Amino acid sequence: RTYMQHVVSTAARAIPLVPVFIGIHDYVGSINSVTGRSMQPTFNQRGSGYSDWVVLNRMSARAQRYERGDVVVLRSPTEPTELLTKRIIALQGDVVQARTGRRDYVQVPRGHLWVEGDSETYSNDSNHFGPVASGLVDAVVAVKLWPLSEAGAVERREPPRERVLMTSSVGNAWGSSWGRDDPRS
Repeated sequence: RTYMQHVVSTAARAIPLVPVFIGIHDYVGSINSVTGRSMQPTFNQRGSGYSDWVVLNRMSARAQRYERGDVVVLRSPTEPTELLTKRIIALQGDVVQARTGRRDYVQVPRGHLWVEGDSETYSNDSNHFGPVASGLVDAVVAVKLWPLSEAGAVERREPPRERVLMTSSVGNAWGSSWGRDDPRS
């Protein structure tokens, strides 16, 4: 048997598995790299020239099973081809204090999230583009695989209590405007 016959035979046996692998990648999960500095120190502690490798859980994202403090991968609301890795700070109905240095409070509208990078200095996040539609969330980051010295479950970290006022429903008296001053002052 020639080399080419072997290649064709192997490819013919593998083709039926392609939809299975695509289905797993798109609906269950995958392994991806995290680049950039916006999530330091959680990811890329070694610097901007390195990437961490993580396991993404797409089933949780599709079912919208995530909480404050979870790390997620989402489509950028300003550049739809770009994926961002951010931490969920507030859920719909929550009132969050933006990281603007002023006393700006925002109520997260129904169907939206407030996301931020762990690095205040290097993150382009909800502080720049406002609350994001929860439909932009592609996956929950479940496990860090690489570097091996940092491998393990990705920790859910609740945001500081003084920054997020959790509410029971959307549409309370504080409104839902982006960049609004604190109505309590």
